[in-house]
Amino acid sequence: MKDAVRKARANLGETALIVSERIVDNGVEVVARKDSMGNGSIEDSVQKVSEVSNDSETSIYSEDIQKISRISDILRWHRVPDALIDVFSSANFEAMIARNIQFGSFSFSQAKRPLALVGTAGAGKSLSVAKLSSRLVLAGNPPLVITTDRERAGGIDQLATHTRRLGLPLIVANDKKTLQQAMAQRRNNQPVLIDTAPVDPYDENALAILMELELVTRSELCVVVPAGYDSEETADVAELFWNAGARMMIVSRLDQVRRLGNIITAAACGLVMTEYGVSDNCHAGLEKMTARKLAALLVEKAEDYEKNR
Repeated sequence: MKDAVRKARANLGETALIVSERIVDNGVEVVARKDSMGNGSIEDSVQKVSEVSNDSETSIYSEDIQKISRISDILRWHRVPDALIDVFSSANFEAMIARNIQFGSFSFSQAKRPLALVGTAGAGKSLSVAKLSSRLVLAGNPPLVITTDRERAGGIDQLATHTRRLGLPLIVANDKKTLQQAMAQRRNNQPVLIDTAPVDPYDENALAILMELELVTRSELCVVVPAGYDSEETADVAELFWNAGARMMIVSRLDQVRRLGNIITAAACGLVMTEYGVSDNCHAGLEKMTARKLAALLVEKAEDYEKNR
């Protein structure tokens, strides 16, 4: 593969962008394009690479070239940063997403670490906790629900209304001591869900607050990322939570926005994409995210915009 990449760049120049690479029957195939197209077309550039790295005697068909160009346009419309457009643009879009983004799911098995949902103000943490609580109650595995969100007006009341309907107590933890006391109420290694106070990503104490939460509760931190925000801003926020120990993310408000570039950026920072919010319905408002689903959503939202504008 490295030899094929070197051949491609020898032909197209050191600034050539690698569009895709794959193993084929008799070798490897690298698709690249010039960083600056000049007067040439993308078809010309890709064809030259095909001639250089044609160890398998396969060729790049025009429909593949058109797909790559189309995917690049879709990602650009979603406001995906240019560096990531080069990574994800491929005729096999779903495969490139699966290759570059991690997907996972929650485990609420016995003695599993608590799950703490973290994020900025208005991200959708409380609603996501309510949705996960409903799922667990319906599965016959009622969780211990704790909130540390004592600052936001109405935040506790909103979650308390939902937990009351489920027959669950809501424990409010105001500080380290009460948080330890809340954790002591866990029975039979039941699942624990923690709704946290909003984090200001530009507050110098934010990182310390998150690390203390993780230390006291031994919880897994999951970031709730609202779709539709600025990609660069989301990258800054994702980096903060990653540095604090978060490794997972839930996408909220996906049904309320068109452009999803910022969730691609957050995942590219290393966060594992788990589930996404599809409605305000607490009983059926989260669905599992997969590479296939994400690819379909990116294409569908862009095509729907073009159709109705």
